[in-house]
Formats: sequence, structure tokens, C-alpha cells
Amino acid sequence: MNDDQRYISAFLQIFETQPEVFEEVGAVEDLANLNQTISQMVDESDEEVADTIGTWCKKYPKIRDTLRSIINRKLKPEPTKKEAQDPKLSNRYPELPENLRKHRPNS
Repeated sequence: MNDDQRYISAFLQIFETQPEVFEEVGAVEDLANLNQTISQMVDESDEEVADTIGTWCKKYPKIRDTLRSIINRKLKPEPTKKEAQDPKLSNRYPELPENLRKHRPNS
């Protein structure tokens, strides 16, 4: 796995296991823009997809910091269990994880 694929994988891990990070910084609605952009990048390189995610994350330092932390530690984030939590982000944006997975090597 190269650095770009690691970056994409780390973002996907946060998206799937720590949706509260997006909620805390008010980024949930803006995921629609990222989702639309990523869905149009199916044939683009991993580097371009990672750059797009990085540019999007500049607006949300907490997400960027969480992403960097995961990459630097190479640990998977632990899912947070909240009973009153909004529906999972992947329910709202099912295409985003699917499109990001296309830019990860098969494990």
C-alpha cells in the first residue's frame, strides 16, 4: 500500500468508525460535496483522490489531525458507541465509501 492509498484508507476508517468527528466540526453536510467530487474521480489516480481529500480536510482541522494521527500511528480508530447518534454517515453517503474503496489495494 502506498502513501496515497494509506491516506484514503485512513479517511475511510474515520468515516466508517468515527462519524462523530464529522458531526463535531459541522462537516456532515459538506460530505455531499466531497461525495460528488469523489464519485466523478473513478478513473483518477490514487494521488489525485488523496489530494482531493486533503484539500477538503483543510476546512476541518480536527478531521485532518485525526487523519494524520491514524496514519502516523498506523492504528485503526476505535468505533464510538453512542445510542443517540445520528444515522451512520455511510447510510447518508453510501457511494463515498464504495468509491474510496476503488482506490485501495485489495487486502
